Amino acid sequence: MKFGVCLLLALLGSALGYKSYSGYQVLQTRVLTNEDAELLAPFMSRPEFDFVITPRAGRAAEIMASPENVVILRNNLKRLNLEPTIIVEDVGILIEKERSEIAHKRALEKKEGRAPALDRFLSFDEIEAYIDEVAAAFPNIVSVIQIGTSYEGRPLRVVKLSNGPGKSAIWLDSVLHAREWIGPPTVLYTINELTENLANNQALLDANDWYFLVVANPDGYTFTWTDDRLWRKTRSPNAGSTCVGTDPNRNFDQHWGEGGIPSVCDLTFPGSAPFSEPETKAISDFILATPSITFYLSVHSYGKYILYPWGHTTALPPTVAELDRVAQEANNAIQSVNGNSYTVGTAANVLYFAYGTSHDWAYEQGNVPLSYTIELPGGGLAGFNPPASLIAPTNAECWEAYKVFAANIPAARP
Repeated sequence: MKFGVCLLLALLGSALGYKSYSGYQVLQTRVLTNEDAELLAPFMSRPEFDFVITPRAGRAAEIMASPENVVILRNNLKRLNLEPTIIVEDVGILIEKERSEIAHKRALEKKEGRAPALDRFLSFDEIEAYIDEVAAAFPNIVSVIQIGTSYEGRPLRVVKLSNGPGKSAIWLDSVLHAREWIGPPTVLYTINELTENLANNQALLDANDWYFLVVANPDGYTFTWTDDRLWRKTRSPNAGSTCVGTDPNRNFDQHWGEGGIPSVCDLTFPGSAPFSEPETKAISDFILATPSITFYLSVHSYGKYILYPWGHTTALPPTVAELDRVAQEANNAIQSVNGNSYTVGTAANVLYFAYGTSHDWAYEQGNVPLSYTIELPGGGLAGFNPPASLIAPTNAECWEAYKVFAANIPAARP
C-alpha cells in the first residue's frame, strides 16, 4: 500500500524543518592505537563531526559528517594515516525508510481500530497514552508519579509497579540521549510483562517494586520525531549561543566537568553546572528520596555493553566483584536468547572516559549498591535507527537480562 506525501506528513507531524540527512556519510577508521585516539580527540569538539563510535585503542572509530564536511573529514583522517573507509553512503535513506514504516503501521492501526502496538517505535505522546492505559487497566499494581517537568514543560512520569509495601526496588530509565530509540521498547515490554503477562511473572512483582521512567529526556525525544532524528541532547538554551541543549548523561553531580568543559555546541556539553537540567535534577531528587531503590539501570544504545562505575577513572569501584558478577550473569542470559554477547566492565576501562554520568552518580551520591548502563545493539545506517524488525529480538534478550537484575536487587538503603 502506498501513501501520498500529505498522509505521511499528517501521520508523522509537520516535516517543515525536519533535518535531512541526505548525503551524510559515516566513515570508519582502522583499528586505533592509544596515539591514534589522542590524535582524534580534538576533532570530537567540532560540531560538524558526529562521533557515533568514540575513539579508543583497540577498535575503529566511526564518524558521521554532512556532504559539505565529509571531504574535510576524509582528508584529515588520511593525513593522520587512519585509513578511512565509507561504511554508510547515505544516512538519510534509512531515516526516511523508518519514517515511512512508522506511517504505514500507524495507518494500519487506525484502519483496524486498535491501539499502537509495541512492535514499532512510539512517539512521546503515544508512550504517555500507553502509560495512562496501563494505569487504568491495572490500578491495583500500577501508579504513575510525576517527578517533575522538562525544560519545555513536558511531564516526567514514573510508572511504579508494586503489590505491597516494604520491598526493595529497581529503577529503569531510557532515552536520556534522545536519539536512542531502541531503549523505550525494552522498558515498555518489561511493563507489559509485569501487567498483561503478570500470571507468568508474578514472582518478579512479589519480590520487588519497579520504577520506570520510559522517556527521561522528553523534549529531546520529541525533537527527534519532529525536527532531527539524530538529536542527542536536551532542548534547554545556552546563554550566548545559538547551540541548544545539554548532554543529560554528563550533567549529574558526579565528577562533573572534570574532563574539561567542551563547547556548548559539542554533543557531550555537560551543561552550565551540575543538575542544570530539570530532567536530571528530577531524577536525582526522586532517587535520593526513595531509599527502596537499590538497583539503577539506564538504557542506552548502541554498542552491546553492560557498564558499571567508574567512568571518570580506570580505578575499580569498591564493590567491583558484585557489580561484575551480576553483569556477567545478565550477559549470560542475553547470550541464551539470540547469541549476542555484551562487553562487561567499567565505563572507563571498556568504553571511554565519561564524567557526570547517571550510573556513577547513582552508585556514589545516590547510594545505590548496583548501578549500570546497558548499551543495546545498534542498527540501521547510523546505529541509532535500527529497523522495527530488531525491536522484538532486542526486547527478548533484554527481558532476560532485566529478570537477572531483578533477582539481584539488594536490601533497601538505610
